[in-house]
Amino acid sequence: MTPRQRIAALIGLALVLSVPLSSAVCYIVTERELAVLLQFGEPIASRTKPGLYFKMPFTQEVLRLPKTLQVWHGSESAKLVDVPTADGKKIEVTLWAVWRITDPARFVQTLRTLDNGESRVKEFVRSTARDTITTHNLAEIIRSTDRKMTYTLGLPPEVVAAAAGDAAAAKAKPVDLTQPADAADVPDFLVPPEARESVSLGRLKIMDQIKQTAQRALAAEGTGEGDSKGRGIELVDVGISRIEFVPQVREAAFDRAISLMEAIAAKTIAEGDQRKQEIINKTNAEVQKIEGEGKQEANAIRGRVDAEVIDDYAKAIRETGEFYNFSRTLDAYKEAFKGDTRLILTTDGDLLRMIKALEPAKPAPPDAPSVTTAGPKP
Repeated sequence: MTPRQRIAALIGLALVLSVPLSSAVCYIVTERELAVLLQFGEPIASRTKPGLYFKMPFTQEVLRLPKTLQVWHGSESAKLVDVPTADGKKIEVTLWAVWRITDPARFVQTLRTLDNGESRVKEFVRSTARDTITTHNLAEIIRSTDRKMTYTLGLPPEVVAAAAGDAAAAKAKPVDLTQPADAADVPDFLVPPEARESVSLGRLKIMDQIKQTAQRALAAEGTGEGDSKGRGIELVDVGISRIEFVPQVREAAFDRAISLMEAIAAKTIAEGDQRKQEIINKTNAEVQKIEGEGKQEANAIRGRVDAEVIDDYAKAIRETGEFYNFSRTLDAYKEAFKGDTRLILTTDGDLLRMIKALEPAKPAPPDAPSVTTAGPKP
């Protein structure tokens, strides 16, 4: 092997050995990471800025931690239950918290893992929140401002007022619940008790108190007596994701809401039935009035027609009185002489005088057809 070949072989061997040797003596920290340099398992240095760093091979190792914000979402098991407020209400509170690692070496020395850090944050936030909530009324916990609030129930206020028996409020001017409530326009029965209380702090300021108290507690906590270096973590923010009444109170509230809705429904049905009966009665009265007026008009027309008929008869009798009497007399005679009729007449009767006054019938000419005249037997 020539000297040049030996040099090339040595350079190649050096390159091959430099790759594992470089990973053993140097490491890179990115902008999203924190690093802790461990020597025989104990933290000796923290790396909080991105860059290239060196370490002793075989005796030192690198533990990487996230530099980003960590979010703890309160689960069902971490919910605060039966938390009494200052005004005697019991509620359930679901919390959340945002935290981050500020001192990686201290964090590894005291907490070791992210799960332990999250557990510690959860404990401090839950205990601080419980202690703070118990010193405030429910209105302060659930409200952020002192603006006016009203129940909507999806119904017009006058309907709810009528169901509640508030006649004055039912007749008042309707309230537009889609607009900001005004105390001068909203009836008292639509304002919940919590909305009638004045709010001095509100939920946002109370949550700020909880955050500051928990931050001080985390910063002051140490690993032993006289140690106040904290746990290497910082609480960034806390908040409430949900506030509920305890199940017993919630069921009672639902029962009250159901009772109110049933009362409103019953009131509406009763008013509907009353309105229906009023309409029916009014319609029947109008029908009876129309029928009465029709009958009255029909009777008047019938009376006028009867009077005209009678008047026509009277005029006819006056104009043809003798002929009418004669015609009626002949009709009476025809009816009397039907069949085998025997008459007993007096000498002074009109019928006998009429018969005597009749002239005898003249004999018919020989060439004339015979005519048989039907008449009463003498």
